[in-house]
Amino acid sequence: VAVQLDDMVDRCHEEKMNVTPQRMAIYRALLESEDHPTPEMLYRLVSRKMPSLSLATIYKTLDALETIGLVRAVAVDTDKRRYDANDSPHHHLICSSCGSIRDYYSHEFDALVPSRPVQGFVPWNVSVNITGVCTDCRHKGKRVQA
Repeated sequence: VAVQLDDMVDRCHEEKMNVTPQRMAIYRALLESEDHPTPEMLYRLVSRKMPSLSLATIYKTLDALETIGLVRAVAVDTDKRRYDANDSPHHHLICSSCGSIRDYYSHEFDALVPSRPVQGFVPWNVSVNITGVCTDCRHKGKRVQA
């Protein structure tokens, strides 16, 4: 986490963005989270140590960090935005029952990026979301929402 926080500071300086304690705390919480939290989840985590922090600051910080490429929104079929600070190439397993999101690494999916333009479009990344039911929900007998 320390190296990634140093990278954040460097990136913010490159982009002429202020490095504030709030931004550091929000980014640290996102780095330490494995559940791809919503802004509300991050607010509950970070506000314990920073009670004056507002939910609006969480949203603004996530938008700013996304703009400079430090975090990305995970596209899910809900109205809640989920965020990821893992910048290594990976994909997501999304449980349609409980909403959990797990990172999934696949060289086969990574290789789907064409090496040349497609109909004038120049691709550089691929991100695959696989929707299904997680082990916990299957054991609880929850049904698939197809």
